Amino acid sequence: MFFYKNLFRYLNRDKIKTIYLIDILYMKDINAIYGFTNGTYIIKQVFTLLKKSIKKQILSFLKRKINICIQNSYADIFSVILYDELNEKEIIEIQHIIFNTIIKTKFNLYEMTANIDINITIGCSKSKNMNRTYIYAEQALYTAKVNYINFLYYDSALIRKSFIKEELIAIIQTNIKNKLVEPYLQPIYDNKLKKVYKYEALMRIFSDDKTILPQVFIDKARKFRLFNQLMEIMIIKVLDYINMYKIHISINLDYDDIQNPILKNLIINNIKNNDIGNYLTIEILESKRISNFDIVNDFINKLKQYNVSFAIDDFGSGFSNYEHILKINTDYIKIDSSLIKNIDKDIYFNLIKNIVLFANEQNIKIIAEHVNNLSIQRHILSLGIRYSQGYYFNKAESIEYFLKKEISGKYIKTNY
Repeated sequence: MFFYKNLFRYLNRDKIKTIYLIDILYMKDINAIYGFTNGTYIIKQVFTLLKKSIKKQILSFLKRKINICIQNSYADIFSVILYDELNEKEIIEIQHIIFNTIIKTKFNLYEMTANIDINITIGCSKSKNMNRTYIYAEQALYTAKVNYINFLYYDSALIRKSFIKEELIAIIQTNIKNKLVEPYLQPIYDNKLKKVYKYEALMRIFSDDKTILPQVFIDKARKFRLFNQLMEIMIIKVLDYINMYKIHISINLDYDDIQNPILKNLIINNIKNNDIGNYLTIEILESKRISNFDIVNDFINKLKQYNVSFAIDDFGSGFSNYEHILKINTDYIKIDSSLIKNIDKDIYFNLIKNIVLFANEQNIKIIAEHVNNLSIQRHILSLGIRYSQGYYFNKAESIEYFLKKEISGKYIKTNY
């Protein structure tokens, strides 16, 4: 067996490999409460679940033959290695398959009638080099755990330290100099009219015809003091698209952006000169970071003179920002993904239901983010939420993609 494993790895050494590392959370507590025998029994059940049900689901989703290797790498950590270069949508969907299957499974206890739930965190990376892929998947897993999130993906081709320090700075500067920054658009669907309502603009930069995702460059661009220049190009292009095509687009601003007089004047001057304010929505990120609501409301009131709409993004994260709604003159709230992805659980369903009731009483529209499958969408519809956004409908794409879709009419999703 050892010989065949080494032979297999040798024959696949030049193939792109995507690795998911899955860590059972609070395993020490399970061992302490139920004993090491049950801890080992839980690990065996997870391993069996990965090798059988989850592997089968992954192959069914991909609809192509690929080699998948599943291992119990260390104690309570498992690796799922796919010998294939997955795209962004596939990486996210397979993460959902792994996470949802394990989270929804009831795990038996040894020689006991009771069963328990477990929680997991997943780190993911991909490259040709197996060792490098493992290293960055481990870094992604560690970062996800310390930030209390269930999944993080690191692109190993872009995350190397030398790359971050030198090449990534050069790439960001090239994108600024040549104005390569591009808003990719993700549609927000009107569930009542069953058509695209508006789009959210998400920043992308490029290197050698490769798209670099925000998780790779956003934080670094801020650290290098280059983010404001990226944002200026992004805003100008969004407002140009609005002016050219008369489509409704949302852009994301955080508290620091709102306080930036250059960005504020850039937006005001463009919408005033082109009379396009009614096509623009500004999503306020990380509202819990706001320390002066007067500054935010002054910004909102100035832009509302030109019919700009506002949304609070990630509403419900931390379950503590109801007061922000009362302090911010907003038109929409976007329910956080941490709630939406768990909507099939009664406690989250009821929490979202209360948010819906609260928003309706305040005459605030609701958008459900991260609607990534039909099951979630059906729960959204059952609560009467008007707008949905997520991979179930479409990932973020270039404006050219959606212009073609609009001409063909194929972008409308009606099979729910």
